Amino acid sequence: MDPPASRTPTYVDGALITDVEKHGDNPVVIRLTDEELHSGNTRPETLQECLKYFHRDGFVVLENAIPDELVDRLYNRMVQDNVEFLRKKHMHWNQGAATGNVSQIPPLEPEYLDRDFYANPHMIHVVENLLGPKPELRFVNSNVACPGGTARQAVHSDVSHAWPEIPFGLVMNIYLQDSDERNGVTEVWCGTHNAYPQKEQQAFSDRGWIKKEYIQERAKIKPPVQPKVRKGSICFRDLRLWHAGMPNKSDKHRIMLAIDYFAQWYQCPMTTKLPLTMKSKIEREWEGISTVGVEWVEGELNSLDVPFYLNMTQDPNLYLLQTEKGFQDPKGRQTGEYKFDTVKVTDQNYWTPE
Repeated sequence: MDPPASRTPTYVDGALITDVEKHGDNPVVIRLTDEELHSGNTRPETLQECLKYFHRDGFVVLENAIPDELVDRLYNRMVQDNVEFLRKKHMHWNQGAATGNVSQIPPLEPEYLDRDFYANPHMIHVVENLLGPKPELRFVNSNVACPGGTARQAVHSDVSHAWPEIPFGLVMNIYLQDSDERNGVTEVWCGTHNAYPQKEQQAFSDRGWIKKEYIQERAKIKPPVQPKVRKGSICFRDLRLWHAGMPNKSDKHRIMLAIDYFAQWYQCPMTTKLPLTMKSKIEREWEGISTVGVEWVEGELNSLDVPFYLNMTQDPNLYLLQTEKGFQDPKGRQTGEYKFDTVKVTDQNYWTPE
């Protein structure tokens, strides 16, 4: 039997012309079919489009990737958790309280550790084609833009070390509600993952903030954007890409999961904590991933008590740890002064249209 007319392959100059539903160009949003969503099988054509635009832009959005009911359930729980989290002594406002922006680890109880979020089959199909087989899960967190934020973040890259000039690590940002400029969807700068050398673009040696002259010049080529992202979408972002948290001017929380995978060859030393009771289930059902970067914790694991820990470098000594005194970075461990993330954001740290 012949395939349906809509699936009959079309070729131009030897290349397959895909029939994948997509829209936008800065960034590109690719929509999974309902069949793909429910089966967990990603069509080769969908993969081709995801890889094509990721390599071009360092950022691509995969829509219709997670059922709404799962997204709504996790969103409601995390809004409740945020009330308690903001009272924690180790809580830290990212780039100042006016941003209303915090890093809040999602609930780690077994009933909330859905594969759909952390090892989504469509996510892993894309990631393994970018990073190689068995990508390593090494970071489970979220970014919450609380209602009423008034300030933005500096344009920055998440990595400020001497990174390889090829994809070595990805963050998958999953929005738990429809997001746009009004409720603080992240500003992204498509194409900046490989636009400039690392040391050349950085305003500071120990953080990934971008120099003003590079921001202004890059905006002439492709300006930043706060895209409209539907809830349940997976945003694939190269860790080198420029971006910035933006204020949430709505009256509801804007929650975005942050799930990081790294290539095996990169040998990232960062680890993430998950409950030991889930070890066998995760290693059996979260297909296609490596859990070598997971620290399995016995007993109850309250995500709100787990301090923020980050090390995207290859050096085990260059970690960042959230404490009651502030962020402890390598310099702070030497001096006892925790000054990381205390520099004030000014108009020298973001694009000002000329």
